Amino acid sequence: MSTRPAVESKELEKLIVKHVPRDALMACEDAYYSGDQKGRLHSATFLSGHRPSAAGQNKHFFINESFHEALQAHGADPTPLRGTRLVLGRFGIFNIARLNVPGHKWVNLRRSATRKKLAELNTHIERKYVQGDLFAAPRNVAEGTIFVVGVMDGVDESGIAQLTQVMVALPAPNMKSWLYISTVADFLKLYDQLDSVPQPDKAVPTLKVQPKKQTDNDNGN
Repeated sequence: MSTRPAVESKELEKLIVKHVPRDALMACEDAYYSGDQKGRLHSATFLSGHRPSAAGQNKHFFINESFHEALQAHGADPTPLRGTRLVLGRFGIFNIARLNVPGHKWVNLRRSATRKKLAELNTHIERKYVQGDLFAAPRNVAEGTIFVVGVMDGVDESGIAQLTQVMVALPAPNMKSWLYISTVADFLKLYDQLDSVPQPDKAVPTLKVQPKKQTDNDNGN
């Protein structure tokens, strides 16, 4: 899966910032790290032959729980926790789900039917911000999907795969590339940048017209 960001990334960044609160995104990142740590700690006592499998299961459940808690705390109305089902929340027009990527290997991400359906919701975002159609006016974007991506390319002291990076990404509708992708750490800087953009001053100063002195004749005498 290509990690090349969209050309019109600035407009996509503004769209995400508009709908996803900064604190909510920070909470999702913290939840990922917290769940990963708990999952690894609870798996370290297994013998080496069982440890990778145990870690995969434990980390899935712990990350799901912490992710669900973060979404709930920020009003995203997450779907109920239920086995291996995706936890899905909503901020503005965006559905929010999480996705694990082992060692930056962007492969087999299309195996989940639910994720494929979620990615397809980005069709209008792609047409409006990435592949503008010269023959059709772009439709307003009413819904889209963001994946909070956890990159598992580290190894802890117990030999368990460890989370090293959390990213915010908009998948292309076919899930073969990203419309936009950035680390959460870098993306959070945009909130300050966009907040600090000065608003254009539309006030037009006008000079007060002094009343013309009235005299006895048109020559001012």
